[in-house]
Amino acid sequence: PEVGIELPAPGLYGVGQVFLPQDPTVRAACEAIVEKYVVAEGQSVLGWRDVPVRSELLSETVKTTEPVLRQIFVGSGKGCATQDVFERKLFVIRRQAELAVEAMEDAGSFYICTLSSRVIAYKGMLLARDVGSYFKDLSDPRLVTCLALVHQRFSTNTFPTWPLAQPFRMICHNGEINTLQGNVNWMKARRATMRSSVLGDDLDKLWPLIVEGQSDSASLDNALELLMQGGYSLAHAMIMLIPE
Repeated sequence: PEVGIELPAPGLYGVGQVFLPQDPTVRAACEAIVEKYVVAEGQSVLGWRDVPVRSELLSETVKTTEPVLRQIFVGSGKGCATQDVFERKLFVIRRQAELAVEAMEDAGSFYICTLSSRVIAYKGMLLARDVGSYFKDLSDPRLVTCLALVHQRFSTNTFPTWPLAQPFRMICHNGEINTLQGNVNWMKARRATMRSSVLGDDLDKLWPLIVEGQSDSASLDNALELLMQGGYSLAHAMIMLIPE
């Protein structure tokens, strides 16, 4: 209410946790792209909210790379008969927005942490002890959830940046995937034969599914997300992704 957003019942709206560029012009362009795909997919933009943070906790080096953190609230459209259908639409919106921004010359630090009616990821290039302090929402008594998961991992094979914090859309993952390139190539090879009665024509809007330069954990998260949004259970999808 403080920012003029009227939310429908839980399950009927999604929250996008978004890292945005510091440059106001580029930031506005990125926000316009996200809104464009929300509307194109038959959903409604309820509004944006600035995520309150304590930037003074960051080191001087990290402050120079700190993105602008905002949340977009998306209302479920009439075509979404269930929350699962709405969740798939949010997935399709996010992927299209990500791909469109990647095509820009300088998208800066744009990254959608989560866009979901079920999950909100608060993450960043932070010391583990500072996560709960940096995000003021996490100490706000009005924030209630049935399950909160906290994960800490220090990067070993990627240069630390805000987007490379653990994916947390579907998984948190400790370790390294030694068959990473092979797995990425298999996903590319399977694209031409993939069909989904659940995703339908939306499947073609998601590619390339795994972008260059992200972590092995993020790549696994992408693959798992596709399988689950395509109708597989979590257990079934994970078994498919792990070699015998």
